[in-house]
Amino acid sequence: MSPQKTVRAQARALLKGGWGRAVCAFVIALLPVYIITGMIYIVAMIVYEGVGIDAESVPAYVDMLIIYPIVIIFGALFSPMFNGYVRLFYRSASGQGIDMSDLYYYFSAHRYQRTVQLNLSFALRMLLPALLFFMPVIIYEIISMSIDNGAVKFTDTVLYLDFQFLLNVLSVILVALYSLRYFTVFTLYVENESFDNSELFAMSKSIMKSYSGAAAKLIFSYTPWMLLCLTVLPILYVAPYMTQGLCVGARWMTQAACAERRC
Repeated sequence: MSPQKTVRAQARALLKGGWGRAVCAFVIALLPVYIITGMIYIVAMIVYEGVGIDAESVPAYVDMLIIYPIVIIFGALFSPMFNGYVRLFYRSASGQGIDMSDLYYYFSAHRYQRTVQLNLSFALRMLLPALLFFMPVIIYEIISMSIDNGAVKFTDTVLYLDFQFLLNVLSVILVALYSLRYFTVFTLYVENESFDNSELFAMSKSIMKSYSGAAAKLIFSYTPWMLLCLTVLPILYVAPYMTQGLCVGARWMTQAACAERRC
């Protein structure tokens, strides 16, 4: 049995009897997304009505000026929910079961600021690489819009949409592969909160020097499951299963690296 199959089997065994709590944890962890979406709608409605313009006629860049600050500010404020979600499944990977209180663990007064700083540090480290990897998509969009001057717009064609989809998929894969160096940052934070941010990132990069390939294989081994979300299996089943598997893998890689004195 391959390491990926072993990890997935361990994840299923850990979730046995606890699928209901795992699904509830996933749904609760998504609450910030719903809150941010609601805030965008409310703020946009207030702004557009305040200046007396139709929302449908607003230029895209105006929408961005409203949406991006809300996403950044509220995303950062609610981000400790993500860390709690990771903590819940990582502790489950250690055999401690699923404890729903872990979702709110990092909202405590003495942990909240540190956790937000860690998440912002990760986002800033990923910002420039993400922009570089998505540059082909941006260039393609600019070129496509520049040739939209005929009776039939290129951006309305199937060819445009297909190539756009392929470029986006390629960019996402490249970003995911680059981010593997930080695969264990958040699980290391669960293991030991005394490490400062620079130590967490340095330790993760050290660990992943030997295990980035294994992490990539584990992540992409879930591709069939993610594709099934489009037709058969609900995301409510696949997301907790995948999270549990990734946490099992992160714990195994961390322990193996520590045994080799890499952490």
